[in-house]
Amino acid sequence: MASENQTQTQYWRVSPGERGYLWREQKLHECIAIGWNETGSAKGKSRPWLRRALKDKKKFEWRPGAHAFGQLEDFIWNIRKGDKVVASTSGGGIYALGTVVGDYEYNRNLWYRHSRKVAWETTFWSPVKIKSLDLREDVYNKFHGRSSYTIRSLEPDQWNHFTDRLRKVRTPFRNLAMWGGLIQSPEYEGEVIILFTHMLQHFGMRIASIGTRFPDAIVERKKNGTWRTTNVEFELRSSRFCCHMPACDNKGTFCRTIVCWEDDWTDRRKKSRFEIIELKRELEKIL
Repeated sequence: MASENQTQTQYWRVSPGERGYLWREQKLHECIAIGWNETGSAKGKSRPWLRRALKDKKKFEWRPGAHAFGQLEDFIWNIRKGDKVVASTSGGGIYALGTVVGDYEYNRNLWYRHSRKVAWETTFWSPVKIKSLDLREDVYNKFHGRSSYTIRSLEPDQWNHFTDRLRKVRTPFRNLAMWGGLIQSPEYEGEVIILFTHMLQHFGMRIASIGTRFPDAIVERKKNGTWRTTNVEFELRSSRFCCHMPACDNKGTFCRTIVCWEDDWTDRRKKSRFEIIELKRELEKIL
């Protein structure tokens, strides 16, 4: 008969890759996964085996960090079916919450192979920023900074505090499966362009041409019944436009319009010279 401790729900925060770069893969495969693939499968293996595998210099190009064993131990042996998990990263934010529904697997089809199936019950097409939750310090430290690691356990009261804060977040991106052909908000400049093309009608614009040199595109917009052209540069975040100065002032590459996913440019004096079209804000209006 299982002990009470073995039947109680546990709570975990797991990072789907640095800054969440593997979240899309894990979302599509309905799982959560972590790295240290070099150990090989731990199915049917023991903790002493894992310690030896992590010390095997033939398997690893570099020595795993001091916390690797504890994190793998939690993921392989301590997480149980029925446990609650949140996928989040320090830099990316909160991606999803779900319930563990599968045993440990070593899935060779994934970039991170140590994996578990998860039923993702709440997802965020655009991740919720951790700082926006105003978490208690003990909870915040498990989500942000070096001490957050790849995997951390949360106490029941910490989980309840976190989920209570998350429920109060007003966002149209909650449980949005796809928009503009993207299963997750843009992470690359090319995806900003894709999203922009799906919002042209909203802006009353059309693309005349697009290329690989600065500026990225010539866009036409209707003003007083006449289509007028303007040069446009696409950026994931507006602050990245700085690298195009002073080229943006030259006659052949003159550009005053930036289309970005997020406007993070803090230098108001410089940014005041430009029209910044922030797709995230505009999409929030549409949704």
